[in-house]
Amino acid sequence: MAAASNSLLLRGGRVLIFDSEKKATFHVLDVLLEGTVISKVEPHITPSPGIKVIDASGKLVCPGFVDTHRHLFQSHIRTSVADQTLLEYCGHLLFGRVLFYKPHDVYLAQLGAATEAIHCGVTTVLDHSHIQISEDHIQQCIKASIDSGIRSIYCFAPYGLPESVNPLKFPEKPQELHQQQLDLFYTLSEQSPLGNSKNDGRITLGLGYDGIEYRPVEDTKKVLDFAHGRNYAITFHDAHRHGMSAMKFLRANNLLSDTMVLSHFTFPSDGDFEAVKAHGVGISSTPESEMQMSHGWPEAFPAIRHGCKTGLGVDSSAICSGDLFSAMRICLQMQRARDNHELASRDKIPKRLQATVDQVLYMATLGGAEAIHRESEIGSIEVGKRADIVLISTDSPCMVASGNPAAALVLHASPSDVESVIINGELVKENGKLVRVDWPSLKRELEENMEELEERWKSVDWSRNTDELADAWYMTDKLE
Repeated sequence: MAAASNSLLLRGGRVLIFDSEKKATFHVLDVLLEGTVISKVEPHITPSPGIKVIDASGKLVCPGFVDTHRHLFQSHIRTSVADQTLLEYCGHLLFGRVLFYKPHDVYLAQLGAATEAIHCGVTTVLDHSHIQISEDHIQQCIKASIDSGIRSIYCFAPYGLPESVNPLKFPEKPQELHQQQLDLFYTLSEQSPLGNSKNDGRITLGLGYDGIEYRPVEDTKKVLDFAHGRNYAITFHDAHRHGMSAMKFLRANNLLSDTMVLSHFTFPSDGDFEAVKAHGVGISSTPESEMQMSHGWPEAFPAIRHGCKTGLGVDSSAICSGDLFSAMRICLQMQRARDNHELASRDKIPKRLQATVDQVLYMATLGGAEAIHRESEIGSIEVGKRADIVLISTDSPCMVASGNPAAALVLHASPSDVESVIINGELVKENGKLVRVDWPSLKRELEENMEELEERWKSVDWSRNTDELADAWYMTDKLE
């Protein structure tokens, strides 16, 4: 048994437990956390001497939210692409501003982003990380994740980083850059623990592997086999409307596997859902960004209706909300509108709503864990699982007198209602206050750092960069 000083007892909260039909139920229970795991979930647990007891009465005790697709470091430049398309986002950010980031900038950006996630009740994030500028940048990114206290799969994502902007210039031999980035990935795979000795296992390695449809099949297969052999989560953007056709390539070459996660998965082709289900592939839907970025209708509900493992993600809080309350709400109401529109097209009126709060709450918790292939460790409050738990206050005017707690979480809660967050048995937010970081100090550093970055790139013509990117991608004739 773990020492009492490393234990927590959550007393008398309404604990979220999904039944065998994935219905959300809430029971007044105690939850004992010993070390990094949940050791008891039952009524009236008698604490041993020295155990810290948290009064959870009246609160909702939930599994930590699982974000299945986020580019963490990008939150540092939130609001910068609020009214922009995917092409503009790429021209302004992914193939633009990232060139100006120094390693310490990345550290601050990543720490701020992980802190935002924790503040919002997200305890696990699949971090699709493109900031592969140098080994120092990568190590600072990982260090920030460790320092934040979040649980993260750091999915190293090789990508075609440009050499300059104004003019936009890409490497003459992109395959050499790609191999250099892969070599860094292989080096990271040998680190144990990943990053530094402060990593207690919360930060693990994964692979973000886009552009596979443009590379030799055998080369891609070698990389995927390496990652699959180490049980790494392997994630891809799949939005073929924008030239990201991972699913088509994987199906055609018999490369689908049960460690893969397809982000977005919009405009699925015939048989795609069945193939995803058959191979145990996870789907990550990011409804808020998908609607802005012209990916197509979010496919979360169609995916679960086909029996696929499906979770939700923020994508990038440079674009949209950084919390899964917003993602749940938008996902649910968008699908209801879609279902109702289909009925209206046949002059019918809905007898009942087909998309439910329980379904989308499942996606944000245990469904998300399933989608990233970590359901044996996280996603639900069960004995033996990791002690990743959030306490949601019901004291605000938005949450008081909530007769249906699941509906309250999905339709009424906000990050301000997240009272406490526990990750790996550690309180990282308590009574509304962040514990791991000195937030006033970090806030000041982030603001000062953004002023420095704005000064570095103030002379760049971002519209020109976007136009040149459209030319490089042969998209100009399609734009309207």
